[in-house]
Amino acid sequence: MNTLLNNEVLRSTEKLYYQDQYLTSTTTQITRVHADALELDSTVAYPEGGGQEADHGTIELPIGTLRFIWAKKLYGTPIRLEGFKGGKLGGIILHMIHPDDLHLLEQVTVHMPARVSIDALRRDRLTLSHSASHFLYAAAVQLRQELEQWTIGCHIKEDGARFDFLVEESFSAEEVREIERLANELIAHDDVIGNTAVQGLEDARLWSYRGIEIPCGGTHLQSPQRIGRLSVRRKRLGKSKERLICEFPEASTDLSIYREQHA
Repeated sequence: MNTLLNNEVLRSTEKLYYQDQYLTSTTTQITRVHADALELDSTVAYPEGGGQEADHGTIELPIGTLRFIWAKKLYGTPIRLEGFKGGKLGGIILHMIHPDDLHLLEQVTVHMPARVSIDALRRDRLTLSHSASHFLYAAAVQLRQELEQWTIGCHIKEDGARFDFLVEESFSAEEVREIERLANELIAHDDVIGNTAVQGLEDARLWSYRGIEIPCGGTHLQSPQRIGRLSVRRKRLGKSKERLICEFPEASTDLSIYREQHA
């Protein structure tokens, strides 16, 4: 997909995960070959972003199948909406090829037909983890409202998630227990989780739940039921820096909701 801007053609990968986050494969074509990556016309692979780790998967080509071990987004234009920090519109997505498969890139050409597929189990676990992280964050901000302005990082992986904050005072053991209680209280309501585009901009997305709104472009559950109970702990990172970590040992995956796009 190409977009015209200031008389220049800017490449932009079509992000099928926003159109259907349960789609695990699609047919597409090569738009550019990089030294260690492939760029596709469209993809189901979610790139690293918003703290969420990238999808892994394969790209089937006439010359063979290449594994990609990461996906990352480049370029794009800043999202100029209140509350959206660091996000970008458009851009391209690079599929980083496994070192053992790099030799095959010499045979890949632009416009070559391709089929890209992701590891559905990894996607489901990351989706669950990302939704869980928002309940941790919402509970922490409910207890200390200033944390919303002093969030300095987050990381969403398959088996847990964390947020880093600048703080004047360290979290006490009582506060950590209260954050855990508030997060689990929200989860127990088991209401619908919203994940919608703002003003028609597919990259500017809003996570919502019971009146809570958090700008976020990640993949999310439709309800928190599969998360189960959260456990929360803290870690001191240094002077005025604290980390809150959540894990979800009772979580359950569901691969029945994922589907392939047939050629």
